[in-house]
Amino acid sequence: MQQKNNPKKYWQTLLCKFGVLLVIFSGARLLFFCCNYKIFAGENPWHIFKTFVVGIRFDLATIATFNLPVWFFWSLPLKIRSWKTFNAFATVWFLLANFLALLVNIIDAKYFSFTFKRMSGEIFEQSALLAESLSIYVHMLLGYWYVVIIGLVLVYALILAALKLSLTNKTNGIGKWDFAYSFVSAALLIVCIRGGFQRKPLKPVDSNIYAPSIQMACLVNNSAFNIFHTRKRANLPRCEYFPDGDDILLKVSPKHEGGKFCDTCTDFRGKNVFIIILESFSAEYVGVLDGKFKEHSNVTLTPFLDSLINRSYIFDGFANGTTSIDGLTSIVLSIPPLFDVSYINSAYAENAVNSLASILKKDGYTTLFFYGGKRNSCNFDSLRSKAQFDEYYCQYDYDGPTSDISGWGVYDEEFFQFVAKKVDKAKRPFCSVLFSLSSHHPFLYPQRLHGKFPRGNEKLQELIAYTDYSLQRFFKTAEQMDWYKDTLFVLVADHIACPQQRYYKNTLGGYSIPIMFFDPNGKLVGKSSEVAQQIDIMPSILDLVGSKHKYFAFGSSLFDQNASKFAISYKGGIYQLVTKNFVCKFDGANVIGFYQRSDFLLENNLVQDPKYFIEKENLQNFSKAFLQQYSKSIKNNDMTVSN
Repeated sequence: MQQKNNPKKYWQTLLCKFGVLLVIFSGARLLFFCCNYKIFAGENPWHIFKTFVVGIRFDLATIATFNLPVWFFWSLPLKIRSWKTFNAFATVWFLLANFLALLVNIIDAKYFSFTFKRMSGEIFEQSALLAESLSIYVHMLLGYWYVVIIGLVLVYALILAALKLSLTNKTNGIGKWDFAYSFVSAALLIVCIRGGFQRKPLKPVDSNIYAPSIQMACLVNNSAFNIFHTRKRANLPRCEYFPDGDDILLKVSPKHEGGKFCDTCTDFRGKNVFIIILESFSAEYVGVLDGKFKEHSNVTLTPFLDSLINRSYIFDGFANGTTSIDGLTSIVLSIPPLFDVSYINSAYAENAVNSLASILKKDGYTTLFFYGGKRNSCNFDSLRSKAQFDEYYCQYDYDGPTSDISGWGVYDEEFFQFVAKKVDKAKRPFCSVLFSLSSHHPFLYPQRLHGKFPRGNEKLQELIAYTDYSLQRFFKTAEQMDWYKDTLFVLVADHIACPQQRYYKNTLGGYSIPIMFFDPNGKLVGKSSEVAQQIDIMPSILDLVGSKHKYFAFGSSLFDQNASKFAISYKGGIYQLVTKNFVCKFDGANVIGFYQRSDFLLENNLVQDPKYFIEKENLQNFSKAFLQQYSKSIKNNDMTVSN
């Protein structure tokens, strides 16, 4: 609609244009809520409504940021806004900028259920993987057709807002009211970009402040807003809480002396090491581990893993991150993901590091890495190279029938058999890492086995059962090989996925995974009540096999009786520290949440309770010391130890 010599109509149209845009982004938030409604089940309806209202601030900040050039020039009391060339440019900008911002919110509506965090600037580092992952995206489009349809409706509304609400103003001059309107518009633009009238501009971490509960912070946030504010390759804050040399810093030093063996270590010195990382194996889906949190009876998905756990040494396990690359980094480098991008995608990725593989190679180990997908899917090849594994076998190295390969990669059953044969030919002792694949979207497994496994509420559950079956076949094959009895097995999940029960939907159970050590000779059996995390696996293995080399690791051996037992994670600017008795949430300056571990649903925040002042202060200081060591080591490229 063209407005001639009517400034009031012009400004009404401008306001309407961005008002429609706000409605569209609110629709994207509603889509996010509907796709992840299980996560918010049990939340107070009033809190959900407040979350949508508060989310408007993040949407306005996103709209103002992405439309800054055109909003600014549309608001100027100059004739430029009547030029056809400018308006054509402005329309194209409006369409493209808002389409991209809307697109990431639509994609994240479903992608969030796999990572449990809003998209960040890390996607710029992963864009190179797009070409080799097209088949995966086709499966996702077909599998989530309803998201595609709703997304197209929102995009169509955006196109209408761009073309139907035209701001071409063919007036011959600028009226006196245009200056007043321009001033108001400029002021509104500044307020929206800042996200309000508060002292500091709105940041992604603020979603934790404005959300009625920490679990709902993801609903308050906006994916495009999050990406824009984390677009730099690293967002690692400088943490300086204590003077260098302070005793508390020494207690969490990441520099470890070699040769500190536990009482049981003599049984495992020089043994082979085989780590199996299970994709998306939340503790919720492992029958033995889920017992006390089970809300309803269901079919056992992991009969073999349950039987193996009963013959293993099992811990109260926690993931350090929410993505596969974070899990792998934590396990083989002992570096937790405590900032907004994965370590391998950060500005510090070129730092000199040691790894489980690089240290064991000094002890004469052959090191192998296996993954049934494409070579650098999830940046695995980049990290494998960084960790200095000697050999890497992926989908392209698989020598079985092509029918064993899906659009995602080689099915677990067949690839696990391939791995057993390759390991059988490896020089010993060896350290092998196998990363499973099938229990990941698009959740594909051989047609001949369809109907064999229980189907739960989520497709993932069927694939968990399939991978458990694949594990059983792998161990049956391995038992016939002479390296089996001389091998220490470690089984651990990379992260959780698709939580069903309330405990696994919060920030405590949302990191709960199996961490277990299995000795075929039965010399390592039991259950520890101590907290274990992925970054503890590397030091624990080095301890067990008797490596005498000094090394750098943010974790510590689970078999060291003097080491602190805890699990740390980070999401949206909040650090979570889990111990045997407490859960502490720290925002970098203050403790904002403090709970007893027995409060599984984190419903009773004790942060203001004077009875727990000492415990809260102790965990706050421990968090500060750990973060200071973490920040200083990474920023100063001081992540190795000379032997």
